[in-house]
Amino acid sequence: MIGDRLRLDDRTVVVAGAGGGGIGTAVCKAAAELGGNVVGIDSDPAALRAAEQATTDSNGTFLGLIADVRVKEEVDTAIAAAVDAFGSMDGLVHVVGGQRPEHWQSLDRFPLKDLNAVFELNVSSALLTSQAVAGRMMACGRGGSIVHISSIAAFFAAPFNMAYGLAKAGLLSLTRSMATEWGPKGIRVNAVTAGTIRTPHSRGDDAADPDRDGVLALRRRGTPEELAGAVMFVLSDLGSFVTGQTIVVDGGSMVRPSYLGSDDIPVFMQDGPLRARLSPG
Repeated sequence: MIGDRLRLDDRTVVVAGAGGGGIGTAVCKAAAELGGNVVGIDSDPAALRAAEQATTDSNGTFLGLIADVRVKEEVDTAIAAAVDAFGSMDGLVHVVGGQRPEHWQSLDRFPLKDLNAVFELNVSSALLTSQAVAGRMMACGRGGSIVHISSIAAFFAAPFNMAYGLAKAGLLSLTRSMATEWGPKGIRVNAVTAGTIRTPHSRGDDAADPDRDGVLALRRRGTPEELAGAVMFVLSDLGSFVTGQTIVVDGGSMVRPSYLGSDDIPVFMQDGPLRARLSPG
């Protein structure tokens, strides 16, 4: 049965970047609802407590661990604690990422230290966490599934956003490399790549914004729960023959040309005959 293949009963799933009430928290809740033992890792104790509350409210089993996933020793300690608590290691969802406002700056004078900081947060943390989890999966001998959360910034170039796009593109390459090398050990590695998702840390509120949302085919931002649904597919046995792939969850922003206005007329033809022909009446 398809429903049975989606279940995560008796499996231990680590969510790195679990706190904050956004994507990580939604992934924790979804994994718990499917029967998984959820291990939430975050560097912010308050955010982690909120994730724990949200998960246990869904009758899930949750172990919270404080760690900076950019530091190998802290990662290794956290993963060892997870295995000690539940006896196995079956899944990882790496949500940690982003950049600081000061990392938006001109390419011609972008400091190498800032590039290193963005890579450390988005790529190095994924490598360290995946290495620790994969080692435990191999020791357990039953394989597992690793999912990296990336961004559609990996596919686009945007002024002043070089570091983040470069890091997210690197994360997709890292995903493919892991899938190739660890596949013979029964470990699948995929990326779920997000478009604009409404989270507590995203710009704007819940109100519709035609100028912002009009570039999306679905004309709205996504929710953390919608991203978590795609994660559950590749995390579970429903995605048992899927590895090395990038699943894009973006409301259709990548299939809709960027030069279209919210009315679907190209911005360079707003006052031309096309507008007159397509306007109502």
